[in-house]
Amino acid sequence: MRNLYTAELEAITHRVLKMGTTLEQSINETIRVLSDVDAVGAQRLIDGDDVFDQMERSIEQHCLNLVAMQAPVAGDWRRIASIMRMISDLERIADHCSDIAEYVLKLSALPRVSQPDGLADMLTRVKDMLRATVLAYVELDVDAARAVVHQDDNQDEAFENMVTSLCTLMEQEPEHIPQYVDYLMIAKYLERMSDHTTNLAEWISYITDGVLTK
Repeated sequence: MRNLYTAELEAITHRVLKMGTTLEQSINETIRVLSDVDAVGAQRLIDGDDVFDQMERSIEQHCLNLVAMQAPVAGDWRRIASIMRMISDLERIADHCSDIAEYVLKLSALPRVSQPDGLADMLTRVKDMLRATVLAYVELDVDAARAVVHQDDNQDEAFENMVTSLCTLMEQEPEHIPQYVDYLMIAKYLERMSDHTTNLAEWISYITDGVLTK
């Protein structure tokens, strides 16, 4: 029974890893459709969001089944509880990819303006933070997880700079205010995605030592 329990726990872990790597692909596609203002690609992202909802529900059900099958010991319980929180954050990041895609659709219907300076860096940082978090989860590397948490401050600063920059652009180009408001909302979603990635990293620390990284 214990061997079966361990095998099921490892299977759940692999499902979370699959969800993380699939999400990284979605972030890469989000970067592309935003850069190209690709309405068709944006719609594909929106239509594909249900995949992450299904992944979350499936993993959650497997976790609940595992708890019902055999009462987990302390370390395993932390892992299961953390996984259930992690998949919620992963699903929220996927939602924000879809949210950004919605704004790409709006931008595609407006006269084109240049992508604001600094937005590409925010996109890249989100992608790098998620990749580092997935690797830290695979290896249960607390130091790597803490490094991700520290990067969130850089993203917060980048967002504040973006707000200032976009406000200036709105003053200089009032005819393009709708586009710059859309980019401001996109930047806010990127900042939220980083927050969720930070949550993921903190749960990795909890799995290993029962302490949330702050």
